[in-house]
Amino acid sequence: MRQTFLRLITIMLPTIIAGLTAITIIGCGSSDTPSQVVEKYYKARQDNNCEAVTDLVVSGRPKVLDNYVDTCERDALVSYSIKGEVFAYDGRIAGVDAEVTFKDENGVEKTESIQLTLTKVDDGWKLTTLEDRE
Repeated sequence: MRQTFLRLITIMLPTIIAGLTAITIIGCGSSDTPSQVVEKYYKARQDNNCEAVTDLVVSGRPKVLDNYVDTCERDALVSYSIKGEVFAYDGRIAGVDAEVTFKDENGVEKTESIQLTLTKVDDGWKLTTLEDRE
């Protein structure tokens, strides 16, 4: 019986360790940078996929979510360019600067400098505020 137990441990332990290692590597490697999250946000807007925007916004803040979704639904994104990113509060807050050209609800094309603020949460970076930098 003792030999059976040792054989089982010898077979199972490497399998368990390999599985936990794979989970750790996959979990740690999938976190996007703040600029990548902003890129996904603008890509969703270009594709008019406002539902995808909700996954990129911090949870528990309905006004923030409404602001991002309303902007997505109201303004047709023409183009965007990520200009840079900065970090604050020990790397837990990030600001991403972008230049955005869109058509408003009247069809008027406008270009604005925008700073999007992101917060690092358990499942990665999430959008928290959207500010016009003009």
